[in-house]
Amino acid sequence: MTLTRFAAAGLALSLLMGSSALAQTQGKNEVSIHQTKPVDLTPVDSQANLVEALIVNARLPGPAWWKVSDADTTVYVMGVPAFTPRKLDFDDSVLRRRLDGANVLIIGQEPEVRILSLLALIPGRGKPFMMDRPMRDTLPPELRARLETRLKARSKPVSEYDEMKPALAGFIIANDRGGGVSITVGDLTDRIRDLTKSKAVAVQPRVKKLDDYDLIGMVKSLAEAPRPLQELCLDAGLKEAENGLAGVRETAEQWAEGQVREVVSAERGYQRCLASTPWIARQFKDGQDDAVSAIASALKKPGKAVAVIELRSLLTEGGVLDRLRAKGFTVTAPE
Repeated sequence: MTLTRFAAAGLALSLLMGSSALAQTQGKNEVSIHQTKPVDLTPVDSQANLVEALIVNARLPGPAWWKVSDADTTVYVMGVPAFTPRKLDFDDSVLRRRLDGANVLIIGQEPEVRILSLLALIPGRGKPFMMDRPMRDTLPPELRARLETRLKARSKPVSEYDEMKPALAGFIIANDRGGGVSITVGDLTDRIRDLTKSKAVAVQPRVKKLDDYDLIGMVKSLAEAPRPLQELCLDAGLKEAENGLAGVRETAEQWAEGQVREVVSAERGYQRCLASTPWIARQFKDGQDDAVSAIASALKKPGKAVAVIELRSLLTEGGVLDRLRAKGFTVTAPE
């Protein structure tokens, strides 16, 4: 699924978004909408902190691999970026070798957009995302200036997003690449799945695809986000747009060369907003739960298995590898 489709989804949501029934849990980490001072949202960013011991650049050709093992089984785990340019080249020799004869290929959580979900939103006409006064008037001066600079650069009026909340504006800005950008979500894992079924792998593993997360539900949940989080989401969208395709391509090429430190230190863009939203963070955690369960299950059968999991979800404190290690399995960083 291309990010230009993400942009189309974002623009459609600005017109079609129905009323959200997704109430946000009022936990201790959430921020009151009535606060006016700058708020540090790091505590609610579910993917902010990484396990430093696992952030190791690879020596083998191609992307980095982690290993999870017990006495008689090894699961080789490849961490993949959330976004990659189409037709990204990488050395797949290690991947082919590990797929050959593996018991199972586990493909982790990915975003899902359903056309029926979009159609179901038509009656609402975007009311949950509408502002009762011009959005720019509610922003801190620096953030407003960056928004206006971005709009002028795209030859759009500075009032383009005045009627919508900052979080949705950030989503559209992050994904509005002008229609000519070829960045993908899921393309990389599709290629790995195709490789699994090809003659290049003599003994083919069965494929286990974990449940995807609901992008439409995620965007809907942002309608209820408090003001500091709304502003963080706009900031994140602007950073992603300012970083541009070159940043995505550079990060993907670093991933292809096993440069883990460089990849995880790159600007996260709108992913930072999503991971800071409680309902969305729970979706990510559900995906981690599924990955931990699938890998632990694969370790019950002697031999080897392969898993392909989104990189940050893999390396986060309390993430997939951290939790498998806590279960008593041996977790080895890239060699």
